[in-house]
Formats: sequence, C-alpha cells, structure tokens
Amino acid sequence: AAAHFPALAAPPSRTLTSAACSKATQGAMSLRRAIVRAQEATLPLRKTSRKDQTRIGTYPVPPEASIWWANRYQVPGGEIKQSFSPYQQKIMFQWFWNAPSRWYWRFSKWAWPIGIPYLIIYIFVYKSCQMDVEADIRAKAWW
Repeated sequence: AAAHFPALAAPPSRTLTSAACSKATQGAMSLRRAIVRAQEATLPLRKTSRKDQTRIGTYPVPPEASIWWANRYQVPGGEIKQSFSPYQQKIMFQWFWNAPSRWYWRFSKWAWPIGIPYLIIYIFVYKSCQMDVEADIRAKAWW
C-alpha cells in the first residue's frame, strides 16, 4: 500500500550529525544575539535625569494650588501683586512658542474656502458698484 500511496509511507529517518547540530545551535544563537542587539539599539542612549523626569506643572491645577498658580498675594498695605514665575513660564512657553504657527495654519487653512471668495466678492461686487455710483454722480451732478 505504501508503494501506491506515498503519503502513507513512513517518513525517512532524519538524524542530525554533531556538526549539523552545532551549526544549527550557532545559527539560533546568532539570531538571538541579533534580536538583542536590535532591541538595545532602539533604547535611549542615557536615562533621563530625575530633574527632567518630574513634571513641574500638571493640568488641571488642583484647587489647593490655585492660589500659587494665580501667584497673587496680599501685602500689609492692601496692594495685590502678581508675577509670572519661572515655573509658569516653563508650562506656558510651548503655548507662546507655537502660537505663530497655529495662527498661520488657521489662516492658511481657511484662505481658499473663505478668504479668496470674499476677496473676489469684495472686488467685483462692492467695488464695481461703488465705482458705478461714483461715475453716475460725476456724469449727472458734478459741478
């Protein structure tokens, strides 16, 4: 039956020699080393310092810290003073730094769908009507 149905035949015996075993083990080890090397390459070069790990400001400001966030204090004379501390500046710097690019993006995003049609309407409708009225006034009631 095995001659007519090769699938039913017993599989040939596969025995590895010691040289083949050591070569297969070496291949597996070099693959393992390559994986470890690739994982180490994706790690950061050095650990972030503790000073930079701790966040100076968090959102939202808790109610008990709101008086420090507002940075207002009353002096004996009754004057209320306010200042912008370095901690607040560190939190708000990114907002100030990115503001021009945000506004440029907002204006450029709406330039073609809103700005250009309004400009065309202003030039061709309003200004042409204004020029027609001035021409009519000059033609009829100019002294």
